[in-house]
Amino acid sequence: MKRKRLFCAILALVMTAAVVLPAAVSAAERPANEIVEIVPLCSEGVTLEYDAADFTLACSRMFGLLKAEEAKTFTLTAYFAEGWTYNAEYSNFFRSHSSAVEMTDGANGEKVFTFRAEVGDLFTEDELQTVGVYASAAELPKFYINASVPFSQIGKEEYVEASFSLTLGTRQFQSGDYEGTGYVKGRGNTSWGQPKKPYSIKLSSKASLLDIPKTKKYAIVPSYSDNSLIRNFMTYKACQMLTGIDYVPRCEFVEVYLNGVYNGIYILVERVSIESNKIDIDEATEDDLTGGYLIEKDIDGKIDFSADQWFNCPYWANQSKDYFVLKEPEPDDSALRQQMLSYLENYMIDLHNAVMGTSSEPYTRYVDTDSWIDFIIVQELAKNIDGNLKTSCYMIKKSQDDKLYMTAPWDFDLAYGNPATTWNNADYTHNDYYDCPDATSPGDFMVINSSCPWFDTLYDDHEEFRSALMDKYAEYRRSLVPAMLALIDSQAAYLSAAMPRDEAKWGVRFQSGVSQLKNWYASRIEWLDGQWLEEVEPIDLNYALNVQNGSLEFTTSADHPFTGTVKDGRIAGVSGGAGVDSSESTVSITISMLAGETLSFDYKVSSEENYDKFLFGVNGTTRLAVSGEHDWQSYTFTAATTGSYTFTWRYSKDYSMSSGSDCVWVDNIAYSGDPLNQLLGDVDGNGVVNSADALLLLRYALGVVTTMPHMENADFDQNGVIDSSDALQVLRYAMGR
Repeated sequence: MKRKRLFCAILALVMTAAVVLPAAVSAAERPANEIVEIVPLCSEGVTLEYDAADFTLACSRMFGLLKAEEAKTFTLTAYFAEGWTYNAEYSNFFRSHSSAVEMTDGANGEKVFTFRAEVGDLFTEDELQTVGVYASAAELPKFYINASVPFSQIGKEEYVEASFSLTLGTRQFQSGDYEGTGYVKGRGNTSWGQPKKPYSIKLSSKASLLDIPKTKKYAIVPSYSDNSLIRNFMTYKACQMLTGIDYVPRCEFVEVYLNGVYNGIYILVERVSIESNKIDIDEATEDDLTGGYLIEKDIDGKIDFSADQWFNCPYWANQSKDYFVLKEPEPDDSALRQQMLSYLENYMIDLHNAVMGTSSEPYTRYVDTDSWIDFIIVQELAKNIDGNLKTSCYMIKKSQDDKLYMTAPWDFDLAYGNPATTWNNADYTHNDYYDCPDATSPGDFMVINSSCPWFDTLYDDHEEFRSALMDKYAEYRRSLVPAMLALIDSQAAYLSAAMPRDEAKWGVRFQSGVSQLKNWYASRIEWLDGQWLEEVEPIDLNYALNVQNGSLEFTTSADHPFTGTVKDGRIAGVSGGAGVDSSESTVSITISMLAGETLSFDYKVSSEENYDKFLFGVNGTTRLAVSGEHDWQSYTFTAATTGSYTFTWRYSKDYSMSSGSDCVWVDNIAYSGDPLNQLLGDVDGNGVVNSADALLLLRYALGVVTTMPHMENADFDQNGVIDSSDALQVLRYAMGR
């Protein structure tokens, strides 16, 4: 039997697809069964051993899920190198079927995982694509910056002399340790005003730090507003897989010490610049004003009008007036600089008019479709409030080339539903106030709306652009998206051992931050799938809510109804109204129960803690109130007396803000009695069969009334007809005859 021994690295994780699946095809073209190849992932420091031939599963498709068509056992052994510790919380060995997973310890510290799939088991493709075993590193790399002045005196304007020292931690890098000199200064806009500050670094000579290609220009980014610390990292790493954008910044995690004092976990990242191993274009010159240029989109309030090389933007779409900033080149000759800025301003006007359809030129003359589509998809995946050509958006123009290319995705710490993002891009004086969504709920387009007229127009008015975007999303749905999901787990595991120091320093809530990010991102993908992937069969709500083979029938609210969905490998009901302030979504059922009978269900919540709540009520009394991030749990209600019980599952949102997936999922609602034959004759629903029921039945049979509160209990003799015979038999039953 051939066995596969796999040495894993993070780069391999994001550069290769996790599962070999057939290309996306229409429902009519799909075979009845598919053989899914499962390729387990692992972090550095972990070696996996398994029989690759056994890691396949015959599946059919149902409601977008993969349904096992064979019973099969999967066994995998994980070995851990020195300094690496198995992380159970973030490893994912068939996570949504954890009750069927066994893990045993080997004699030498290895872990043996076994999972038995049964016929009929349901899986999401994401679950099978992200099976992985991850480890925590005992030590992160440590980066020491010793400045010539106290860091409290360092500002954003002037560089200060400094020395730098980098020592490797548990993870090894070919570039090794580093000692050198250079300069440091502050950076950022909003982030500079936060306690844990970001800094720009300029080395005296080019050097490779943590295997980032040699450069002088680095930055350390704290992600202070991101409790997970992962948002920027996962974006930069996964986006190395993009095919339309040529350059994405390289980065690694470090623990930073400023003048000998620990300052927390940062991302060490190369700064965006024109260099041969970054953005490889020739800079514009006096002899060639057409390019190349590195340009950043920015807004008033973030520009130094006396120092920055700025020029006007031809549209005014955001809260403050828009501008572009020429980042490179930076000519010393002021006359040449003005020539370049004048050229670029006129160029942007031509581009704007072509995109907006106010000139005779086609947009394709100026828009590099591949990079623009990549840029839009990445920004929408993250629902990045800064990504709608507002700020920190980079683009390049090449020499003798009219096209504008998007490049270097940057600044995602306030994306992915970060609860710290409490504003949106709506402003009635500059754009359509009503189509700009909040940044924290998982629904709605963030960059394809009036806050960015270029993207909005291309998507709405050009079918070929929209079609190409949807095709590209379908491709990335099987590569980029699973890589991001896996990166959340792998990097959360990697950081876990070091996190207590950062938490003690800055009060970070790492575990809940990671949970919030995972829940939000899964819901975001679900929403985007609904916009950009082929339609799948809608899931009936009753089918979704009932326990297997259950037959309860539910009623849901009209404005924000519960709907059937797929969550964590199960078919469940999910509340509506995510992101809609002051809204409620309800689903309910009334059951006539005998004393001692039960109604049970499972639920999962992802909401703004203490404000947006899941409420379960019985006959108007709240029995359960939950908010925040809570994985699947079970609840059982037991009827104290015989009677009619109305059960309500409700998701209630307050007047502002959202967090996580902003919803509740409900599944496996099970009634211990017989819902089809419960209290036959109790047509008025009071839990008792008496003469009042007989009278109501008789009035119905005579046509005096046309309906009864509980028609399901009316056919007392079960002959398929509701008539006076039923009324007579109910009366005799009530009288004890």
